[in-house]
Amino acid sequence: MTNLTDIRNPKPKPWVRVVQVLAFVVPLIIAGLWMWQENERWRGVKIYKTAFDYELAYAEIGVLKSQVYVAQAYDNGFQVEKDPAKAVEWYKKAAAQSHAEAQYQLGRHYLSGEGIAKDEKEAFVWVQRSAFKDYPQGLLLTGQMLCEGRGVEANCARGIDLIRKAAEAGLPEAQTEWARRLETGEGVAKDLTEAYVYHALAHEARTWQQSPAPVSADLQRLTSLMTRAQLAEAEKRFTERRPERVRPGQNQVTF
Repeated sequence: MTNLTDIRNPKPKPWVRVVQVLAFVVPLIIAGLWMWQENERWRGVKIYKTAFDYELAYAEIGVLKSQVYVAQAYDNGFQVEKDPAKAVEWYKKAAAQSHAEAQYQLGRHYLSGEGIAKDEKEAFVWVQRSAFKDYPQGLLLTGQMLCEGRGVEANCARGIDLIRKAAEAGLPEAQTEWARRLETGEGVAKDLTEAYVYHALAHEARTWQQSPAPVSADLQRLTSLMTRAQLAEAEKRFTERRPERVRPGQNQVTF
């Protein structure tokens, strides 16, 4: 015969009790582990490997991409204390293997004197090597150094040609400089239509993820100087040259 008390106060099933115990114990274990990890970090003990640790191991055996990763990590203080001198050391290793970005970054460090003794001639050597590989930032900086005569005999005609190539490659900083020269006629034939196109390309590259995009002072200035026919032609060229861009979340299949 069933006892009325048992019906009103049924005994909990064993698995329910297990869940209750785990719900109490697991957070305590996690909290304990977290406190232990924080204590070890405070003592300077490394308790797990980061991406930097793995890349450093590969870099030390000569893997090119890992050498660049390690150099950038030291350069920017990513997962390791920022150390320009060590960044230069690893950029040198990667640059010796003809890595264009490493060559550019090494040249940039020589130019600024960050992490290594300043040497504009050596800076030009390495930056130019990256330009030979059509690395956009290398093209731009080589062009600027040629125009300014920094680390090399001035040759602005050649420098402007490299700046143009960097702009055509889609580098916003180069597009802005090339547009400025086209607008003012500095070293090139003055062309407001092309100046508008390159200012527009640079502005879109910098702001396309913003909504609404900020107004461009450069385009406003040029608009006031151009005829309707010039503006129509500039807009046509801009539309033809602008790269296709997809905002995060747009045209993406979700499940």
